[in-house]
Amino acid sequence: MSIPAIGQPEAVLDSDFIALAIFRDRHVVWANAAAHRLFGYAPDTLVGKPVSLFFPDQASYEAFRRELVAALAENRAYRGTVPQMRKDGLTGWFEFNISRHAADEALEIGAIVDRTASHHLADQLQASELRYRSVVEDQTEVICRLLPDNTFVFVNEVYCRFFGKTLDELIGNRWHPLAHPDDLPMIERKLQEMRPDNPVVTIENRVYRADGELRWMQFVNRGFFNAEGRLEEIQCVGRDISTIKQFEDDLRQSEERYRALVETTSAVTWHCPPSGMNVAPQRSWMAFTGQSAEEMLGAGWSKAVHPEDQATVVTLWNTAVERNEPFYNEYRIRRLDGEWRWMRVRAVPVRNQQGETIEWMGMGQDITEQKQAELALKEHQDRLELALAGSAMACWDWDIQKHEVTGDERWPAMLGYLPDELVLDEAQWLALIDPRDRSEFDRTMAAYLAGDTSHYQSEHRLRHKDGHWVAVEARGKVTRRDERGAPLRMVGTVLDITQRKRLNEEGLALLKQIETLIRKNEVSPPAVPADRSPLTSLTKREQQILVMIAEGMTSAQIGLQLQLSINTIVSHRKNLMAKLKLHTTAQVTRFAMDHGLLTPRH
Repeated sequence: MSIPAIGQPEAVLDSDFIALAIFRDRHVVWANAAAHRLFGYAPDTLVGKPVSLFFPDQASYEAFRRELVAALAENRAYRGTVPQMRKDGLTGWFEFNISRHAADEALEIGAIVDRTASHHLADQLQASELRYRSVVEDQTEVICRLLPDNTFVFVNEVYCRFFGKTLDELIGNRWHPLAHPDDLPMIERKLQEMRPDNPVVTIENRVYRADGELRWMQFVNRGFFNAEGRLEEIQCVGRDISTIKQFEDDLRQSEERYRALVETTSAVTWHCPPSGMNVAPQRSWMAFTGQSAEEMLGAGWSKAVHPEDQATVVTLWNTAVERNEPFYNEYRIRRLDGEWRWMRVRAVPVRNQQGETIEWMGMGQDITEQKQAELALKEHQDRLELALAGSAMACWDWDIQKHEVTGDERWPAMLGYLPDELVLDEAQWLALIDPRDRSEFDRTMAAYLAGDTSHYQSEHRLRHKDGHWVAVEARGKVTRRDERGAPLRMVGTVLDITQRKRLNEEGLALLKQIETLIRKNEVSPPAVPADRSPLTSLTKREQQILVMIAEGMTSAQIGLQLQLSINTIVSHRKNLMAKLKLHTTAQVTRFAMDHGLLTPRH
């Protein structure tokens, strides 16, 4: 259907800056292209649909309507962020700014911004190409040539017709200013800039046509210099740009209303000429940063950028301007209250039909809360990574609904695989479990998922890539359940305990051997070897610790009894084993027994 008259040109209404929609009797009667894309619908298919269609449930819709009606009844705009359903069934959070139509109170006009996307700005900013769509290219230009003293040496017929002069009145006579008096100082100043290294000067000024009407003209003035650099002649080519100027004025007024609408959605919009330098005040920017017009002009805007971000932002911006390429970055800007706010900024060059850049348009969106959440998440992930790396644990994540299991790179490495060698399929991971442990694994997992146990913990074996079994200890926790309590997602850790299991088994075997030897020695204590020379290399403290190790005490227990730190005990332990050329606790125990250092127990 046609666009309702709401005081905005089609170029603005169809802009990608913001989604707009109009409602009547709780139904969509019009929505722009951005609104259709935002909700995943084909063009014009939103028209006629009830507003309740976009709400996840009736309760949330009714709550929204109550707040909207109350706001509109008080003649104020409604502003709120509510959950909405896209066509693909996904739910997102959208910010609405809704007010009554000025000309028809039965209509409600709303601006909508998607607040769910992570890195989703207006990357398709396409400002109206009609802005500078030239209407004068089909016209003939006015042309004249002047000597340095402003004497006419040539004028074309169009020049004579436009200004109502004859050739005889112009040729051989000096140029008489026909420009608006207020523009004369600017014209003279611009012409003074013409030099051999800058021979072309473009001036836009107002002139009086033959019928007395004031018109806007653009003159391209080219100076011709001799070998000594002296100006010999000036050629002026002018064209009437009044229609363009009028269009600019109309569009500028429309943009002011449009930008006011955008500002209510926590967005900052701005525009600047092809040079990338601000030449006019940007009210949206000034309102957000508190900068004055004088402070922000030129490259003054960069002073509102955080010192740590400033150099990078300025370099990226200058590069984009130089290459006429879109600009995108995230950086901090000082708000007028002094607080640093993260902004996601996107800018694109606006080009005319000839492909020339005529303006830059940009938009910044405050993403501070999102950025803080991202930084907090990264910090948490870094701490988790550090903890996992220090503990030799691997992390896994099980999507129970999709039957997919993912893990960090340590998990496949634990089994001798590269990260991309194991697929996400849950069945593949379960197939790695030793068949001897599978029934116990299934029982333990089923009991936890059913809520029969408070935590999940399992010791089982997994098959290594080269075929041997790796003993692991797995722990996990359900992190998300559906409304019925059924588990949806579970995360946890897995630890290789093969070495621990082996040492435990060896320790049990050793204890049995020691017990047997003790029984044998209870009848007749072993003779103390005559040669106790190895012991002479040990200090008294080292001999004392050697005996305590042989008696089965841990480093922590020895330290507690001797009132020494664990690090000191470990150091003594390493030294005495090195001196005696012993490598295991079992060898230390055997040495102590062979040298009569253990007292038989009765």
